[in-house]
Amino acid sequence: MEAIILILIGAIAGGAIVNMVNVCKEGRGGSKGITDEYVTKSGIKRTAKREREDYIV
Repeated sequence: MEAIILILIGAIAGGAIVNMVNVCKEGRGGSKGITDEYVTKSGIKRTAKREREDYIV
């Protein structure tokens, strides 16, 4: 029983690590989930991609 629990925990942890690596490869990491362009209240178009030099603070 203990071995099954340890195997399940290891599988879940391994899956989480693989998922995080894939997200970073796709370039979505570090953008706080805002990858599409959006318009602010003042009418300025913005995006939170890593290539941007003016970061949102």
